[in-house]
Parts: sequence; structure tokens; C-alpha cells
Amino acid sequence: MYPLAEVSPPPANRTASPRTALRRLRFRLYLRIVAASAAIGSCYGAVLAKDLFPVWGSMLIGMANGVGIAGCLAGIEIFLLREGSAMKHLLRLPFVAVVALKTVAYTGVVSAFVILLPRLFGQSPLERHAALLTIGVSLGITLIFVIALQVSGLLGRRTFRNLILGRYRNPRAERRFFLFVDVVGSTAIAERLGPLQAHRFLSAVFSAVAEPVAACRGEIYQYIGDEIVITWSESEGRPEARPLRCFFLMESFLAEEKEHFRAGFAAEPGLRAALHLGEVIAGEVGEVRRAIVYHGDVMNTASRLEQATREQGCRFIASAAAIDSLDSTNEYQMTDLGMLPLRGRKAPIRAWAVESR
Repeated sequence: MYPLAEVSPPPANRTASPRTALRRLRFRLYLRIVAASAAIGSCYGAVLAKDLFPVWGSMLIGMANGVGIAGCLAGIEIFLLREGSAMKHLLRLPFVAVVALKTVAYTGVVSAFVILLPRLFGQSPLERHAALLTIGVSLGITLIFVIALQVSGLLGRRTFRNLILGRYRNPRAERRFFLFVDVVGSTAIAERLGPLQAHRFLSAVFSAVAEPVAACRGEIYQYIGDEIVITWSESEGRPEARPLRCFFLMESFLAEEKEHFRAGFAAEPGLRAALHLGEVIAGEVGEVRRAIVYHGDVMNTASRLEQATREQGCRFIASAAAIDSLDSTNEYQMTDLGMLPLRGRKAPIRAWAVESR
């Protein structure tokens, strides 16, 4: 068994409650989708009004359709059909089965709104052709939203947004924090549990730390085996020493889940981490599969610092460059490690061991 290190209470949260951070993000996304659907529905209603209803009445019906349909379907996609929800087992079905079930359910919801709403507004029901057209358009827009949600979930919402907007179509230099977090003892756990249970173990760990990352406004850059890489721009990471706070919140959340890990895996996950700040080149790469990547020595250095935690016998090492750029570091206990030589790097780097007070 791999016990968790003693975890001090995390620093007081002044940005957002870590227990509600993901909920707030989901709710904001939900409101954006509903607002966009209301605008689309209103425009569609104006077009449909040429032959059926007065413009204002048709726009009102279209807006109500957009809000009602998006409210129901976005609520299902964002709040119900996710890991950790009551309906998470539906996600375990084959993809074709999930698509078929969603199609049947969503068609029913869309049809109900299209047929019933005109009567609620005192209008005559849509003619058969117009009703079928409206249902088809609504399902098409719904399909676009569902696909966008799935893709953004795979890529990360910020990455998906940046790809859509073409922010990194031309490479650009940025100063970024990179936090490399490693799950302690995962190799031995994988040998004991086998590959399937080891995957479930790591999946449970990464799910448990999602709230702290969201609360500290971090962006999950990638998962590398048993390691998670989190990044912030310098301006996003500086307030409240968010990268430091993120790591200790991650430890705190895992400590609260230790009974779950004991029962499910006979192991408790511990964490090691390293933080570094520097300039990277951010840009899109790939032909068949596009991705936004960061190139620069800062990432290699952060990875080497994480490896140095084993040699130094500490849980968290941060470079002097990162510490000097952060606000509110007096909430943490710092131990000067001096100039650390790092494997594969000619020049040593000044670093600190960090603990929560």
C-alpha cells in the first residue's frame, strides 16, 4: 500500500470554491448554449414567419423552442451524461447504442416542443411540412452542439476554442507555468493490479483532481502515462500562487478519497510535482490530427525537476523563476535547495522545496 503524505489544509480559497469550480464551468457553458439556441431559434422563427405567423409571434415561438430544446438537451449532455453522474453507466454502452438512444430521446424532446409550443402561444400548429422541417433543423443544430461538446471534452475546451478561433495558427511566444504532477508508486500498483485495474486507478485519480485544476483556473495540457501536465499563462498563474495552490488542493482532494481508493484498489495515491516558468513557442501542428503544442526548454526542465524530487526526498520542487513570478507565496513554506544539477541540462537551476503551511 502506498500511503498519502500528511496533507496540511490548503490555503484559503479567494477565487472560487474548489468544490463548485467544475459546476460553475458547466453552468456557464449551459447558459452559453441556451443563449445561442435562443438567438438561432429567433432567427429561424423570423424566416418561417413569411408564410405562417406574424414575425414577432414566430420569433417568440422560435426563441422559446430554442431555449426549451437547448435547456433540456444541454442539461442532459452537460449534467447527466458525464463521469460521476447517476447516468454514467450509459456512457459504457457501445458508441452506436449511445447514438441510437440519444437520437430517439432527442427526437421526442424536439417534437414535443415543436408541436406543443405554438398552442401555448395561442397560435395554430405548424403545418406538417413546416413541422418536419423545424424538427429536422432543430435536430441538426443539436447534433452540431453534441459533436462540439464531445470534441471539446477530448481536446479541452480552451484548446478547442483556440483551434476554432485560429489563435495559434501562426506560432507565438508565450511565458507559461508548467506543473508536472506524477502519481507515486503507480508502476508497482500497475504490476499488482494488472493493466485494466491500473487504468481504472489512474482514471479515478485524474477525475479526483479535476476540481482543484478548475478551481485554480489551470489548463490540463496532456496526460502522459501516470503523469498529468497542467499549464497557465504567466498572468493567469500569478494571482494567489495558483500553481502551488493547485498541487496542494490536489493532495487534499485525494486524501478525502483515500477510503474509496483503499476499497477499490487497496492503494492510496500519493503525488510528486515540479513547477517551472519560462518562454515556450505555442502553435498548431499536425495534418491528419491538429493539436496545439508547446515547444521549449521550460517543459524539459519541469520534467527534470519532477524527477529530482526523488533524489531530494521532497514532494514538490519549484524553480526560482516560477517562485519569483508568483503572488502570495508567503502562505507556503520554502526550503532553498540551491543550484540543482539536472540530468540532460548543462547549467544547474536554482530551486526550492515547497510545503503547505
